[in-house]
Amino acid sequence: MKIIFFWDGEGNTREPCCRSDVLGRDGIDFLACLLTDHGGQRYESTIAWLDEGLSRVASVRSGAISSCDWSRDGWGVELNDGVAKIYSLYDEDYSSIMAIDDFEKALLDWNKFILTI
Repeated sequence: MKIIFFWDGEGNTREPCCRSDVLGRDGIDFLACLLTDHGGQRYESTIAWLDEGLSRVASVRSGAISSCDWSRDGWGVELNDGVAKIYSLYDEDYSSIMAIDDFEKALLDWNKFILTI
């Protein structure tokens, strides 16, 4: 998996962005859509949301729970059986699957990137 993090905009309007190779039909970047789904709030508010996602990944990976969902405004992820299924909340058939280890690394890296400002 390849992922690039970058800042877009200037000053107070800067927003964290990313691009990955987790693409679906029509070239939609599922991972980027999920990570940048801020629900209309400033990106700083996503830290707690990312921490919750990391906690859920850890719970599934350790076997404490068999599966769970984690979502925001327009995108969600279903975690189970070593996979993360990223999907649109508007069309659950519009999805992409990746290894849960890759997903966890992307979340960790995204969280670290956001905290660098």
